Amino acid sequence: MTQKTMTKRLGLVKKRPDMTHEAFAQHWLTVHAALCCKLPGMRRYSVNLVDRARFPKFGYDGFSELWFDDEKALWAALESPEGKTLLADLPNFAGEIDPIISVETPMLGF
Repeated sequence: MTQKTMTKRLGLVKKRPDMTHEAFAQHWLTVHAALCCKLPGMRRYSVNLVDRARFPKFGYDGFSELWFDDEKALWAALESPEGKTLLADLPNFAGEIDPIISVETPMLGF
């Protein structure tokens, strides 16, 4: 059986130090998410907010997951006009982002 793999970009995000968690979440879930949804070739997108009180050792306020058919499609999306607009918005809510690119192999539920 052949499994469909996808390239996924995870963005581990720390909020700007001068923002409340509420302001950070509001911007990410409305303004930034709307921009991200415009990326060409993106197959799936999710935002995961982290409750730092419950998980203080994690060190991040949330993470995003962006799925693409392959890494070429990922880079094309980020280099597109929509991608440039998206990346320019990051300083409006994110203090730090640590990106990871991985190949996802679904095992159940797809």
